[in-house]
Amino acid sequence: MELDVGGSAYDYDLVAMDRKKSAFTVSPFAKLKTPQQVFLENGQVVSATGFLNHPATRGRSSAIDSVAHLTSSDPDRLLYPLKREGKRGENRWKTISWQEALDEIGKAVKDTTAKSGAASVWLVRGEDSSDGAWKRYMNTIGSASVVSLVEDGSKKAGQALTWGEETEVPDFANSRYILNFGSSIFEAFPAHAAAVADGRAERHAKLVTFDPRMSMTAGLSDEWVPLLPGTDGLVALAMANVIMQEGLADTAFINAWTNVSADKLAKHLSQFTPEMAEKESGIKADDIKRIAIEFASEKPATVFSYGGASSHTNGTDTERACMLLPIITGNIEVNGGYCMPRVIRWDDVKPVPPTPAKQEASVKGAMFPHAAQSGRAKVGVLFNYNTNPAHSAAAAPYWREILKDEKAVPFMVSIGTHMSETAALADIVLPDASYLESNEPVSSPSSLFPWLGVRTVVSKIPGEVRELKVILRDIVYTLDKDGSGGMKQYWDFQDPEEWLTKCVESIPRLKKDGGLDTIKDNGPWPSYGALDIKTGKVLDKDGKPLKAEYGKYKKAGFATASKKIEIHSESLRKRGFSPLPTWQKAGNLAVTQGKEKDAFAFVTFKTAYQAGLATENNKYLVEKDHYNHCLINKKAALAMDIHDGELIRVVSPVGYIVTKAHTTQSIHPQVIAMAAGHGHNAVGRVASMEPRDKPGWVASAEDRDIRYNLWWEDKGINPNEIMPLFTDPASGSAVTSFMVNIEKAKEGDNYGDIKADVALHEAFFKKAAESL
Repeated sequence: MELDVGGSAYDYDLVAMDRKKSAFTVSPFAKLKTPQQVFLENGQVVSATGFLNHPATRGRSSAIDSVAHLTSSDPDRLLYPLKREGKRGENRWKTISWQEALDEIGKAVKDTTAKSGAASVWLVRGEDSSDGAWKRYMNTIGSASVVSLVEDGSKKAGQALTWGEETEVPDFANSRYILNFGSSIFEAFPAHAAAVADGRAERHAKLVTFDPRMSMTAGLSDEWVPLLPGTDGLVALAMANVIMQEGLADTAFINAWTNVSADKLAKHLSQFTPEMAEKESGIKADDIKRIAIEFASEKPATVFSYGGASSHTNGTDTERACMLLPIITGNIEVNGGYCMPRVIRWDDVKPVPPTPAKQEASVKGAMFPHAAQSGRAKVGVLFNYNTNPAHSAAAAPYWREILKDEKAVPFMVSIGTHMSETAALADIVLPDASYLESNEPVSSPSSLFPWLGVRTVVSKIPGEVRELKVILRDIVYTLDKDGSGGMKQYWDFQDPEEWLTKCVESIPRLKKDGGLDTIKDNGPWPSYGALDIKTGKVLDKDGKPLKAEYGKYKKAGFATASKKIEIHSESLRKRGFSPLPTWQKAGNLAVTQGKEKDAFAFVTFKTAYQAGLATENNKYLVEKDHYNHCLINKKAALAMDIHDGELIRVVSPVGYIVTKAHTTQSIHPQVIAMAAGHGHNAVGRVASMEPRDKPGWVASAEDRDIRYNLWWEDKGINPNEIMPLFTDPASGSAVTSFMVNIEKAKEGDNYGDIKADVALHEAFFKKAAESL
């Protein structure tokens, strides 16, 4: 059997000529979506590569994207609608028809709408990759009750408050100095990683990474600066202060294109000294001053930051502080600087449903379970999509407790490709199409050259799987059979490709260039040129390097009310926050009195081999990354007589886990870390480490490689079980870092033991509710 499996591996050079067909698509798994060319045999995708002529990726593909197509053939994926039998959490199901599922959902939506209004229909989702389908559906039924559980909520909030966009595109390839605050560029952003590599090779750009853990990115940097978590914002403010005081700021840009004067900003920043930052962050004041002067002097320069910096109770201000550095040095929308995102937008399919009024009592995403339990959020029907809070959210045990409670959540529908810990608590589970079975336009700000790709059905749709747009359309048709309710008109399409065609044809230039057929045949649009193998660059039709357009703001300003960069945020002032970027200690990292001994800041992180629910049952990715032992500084461990591989207790204010210590020099002495995305008891046989089980939902599906060749036994532990809820009050997003104490394992402790007190979790939700 092993010889058979090995013999089926592909030698791409030998079999390429025999391939009957190739197609283009866009992988959904990287943070910045990756255009792909996929190869098919017998109607199934057998391999995937990056799209060679894309100006951002140039054929590069991450480990995740290279095997993401296996989601479609995963024997553990959902293929038929399921209905709960017995009590919630018993994980007993029966297969039902689509009509039965739609009738039950339609009745539940009608009943709760008649009793409590449309706002009692809720949606909990992760990143919205549905090309606006969920927004259209919620608007159609008249509900604004949407809970967004995204890991970069505070970053997006800081960006939007400052210049009206939720992200940025640093021009890494042309930069000479790059500051990275808490981002794993090389692990999670393959397009950016390629650009950073270009900048370092061709411009000799210096890469400085601030991170308490030596990530792959930190290890590949010119300088790794291990700081205490939650202090990135203060370090950025101190650097901005140095730049202003040293006369290195671009005061003309500040005065012309921001809503504060350079003098007022300098006065505000003067309180954030390098000495103050040294005391809190542990970085020497001289190093802070040196890096600030280097950054301001070595133009062009740029900045990037992500969850490691902003996932704290001061996260929104941290993002705003990091943004100050390119702003005050005039590195905005210049070659090698910090640029606004470039995307191609399409029109909504007409007619467009009206946007419902906001609820009177808005609920921040992280607070949803407490709001449902307390009655502050009236929930009649809950839809869950593209997120798994019963496993991946802070205070996961409390989420499970509330989702089990039929008084708090009377009826729940989960839509996805796999049975997750959250789906296992639903009443109805619906099988969603994978990205290879969907029709969607995609545009992602991965470079300075905007592009549009499409996902189309390139793989056989198995079982009774339906695409999300079709599922939502069919629910609407169940609610409004004859159209008299005014809903049906917004979902007037025969199939998803018709919908996709309407989106594509709303872009005049693309329609003129051939529309959907052009992208299907040639890949992402527009075509900027072709990859030159010798240089590794995409060259235009004349054989010359591509030239990006800069200075976008000079035409129409920034996407804010004032059309300027709003360093002073009036909306924050009205909500009682500091209008100028500031810093206060991260409340999530306060040490409990009496627990100072052996206290550590606990951080979680994602590896280069996982990207959420759909990849966590992938046998190739999980083989590479299946356990998440606790990283602890070697000297700190020895001081507690803890040795590598030894069992330890990680004790938080809500419980403890028993795991193994991995002692290393590559982490701050006051910090420990564990990778997220492990310790499943659902999703599939690989994720839950139950290879001998039968496939859960399809008796005929099997993978002998899973059944007999899974050699590892350690599936890791889910640190979210003991993660108390803390939120950034400015964005409402949950944070992923907290204080813990480390103990040697006690007699009777076993690897993988978890003890979490739901009542203690609830107390943190109550405290957070008081501050929001």
